[in-house]
Amino acid sequence: MTAKRIVAALLVIMLASLGGAPEIFAREDVPPPKVEAQHLLTKPLEGEPGKQIDIQVYTFPPGSAVPWHTHPGAHEIEYGLQGTLMIEEEGKPPYPLEAGKTNYLAPDVVHRGWNASKTEPAKIYVVRIKPKDAPLTDLVWPKSKAAEPDVPKAGAYPEP
Repeated sequence: MTAKRIVAALLVIMLASLGGAPEIFAREDVPPPKVEAQHLLTKPLEGEPGKQIDIQVYTFPPGSAVPWHTHPGAHEIEYGLQGTLMIEEEGKPPYPLEAGKTNYLAPDVVHRGWNASKTEPAKIYVVRIKPKDAPLTDLVWPKSKAAEPDVPKAGAYPEP
């Protein structure tokens, strides 16, 4: 290689590094934004021994997601407060939960949620009626899913 070609190659590399190439060379996996859970109330359900009510508000930053999971033995009622949260139940196509709309998930339904917006957070109010000694969440992987190309990478399920 001639000296002119070496100098030209070095100049190209230097100019590329000034124009955004560091992102190309430093491809680090960026963790997904964390979904936040705000715990509002947990108390025994009157007249139903062994059951309790659990209320939380979840905030999904743009591009965030929770993994496939269930709420063992729990009835879940969701109300959209802001933005749109995409919900997918195992074996069904995803559907939106928009601000001002409600959704019900029966006990033990395998599901997940994500915020497909690049700019707006999604916020939901969730009421669960659950067995007192059951965990709030069990992470699972549905039998019917192999690859998930259209859904943001999910972070861990938020702690209450």
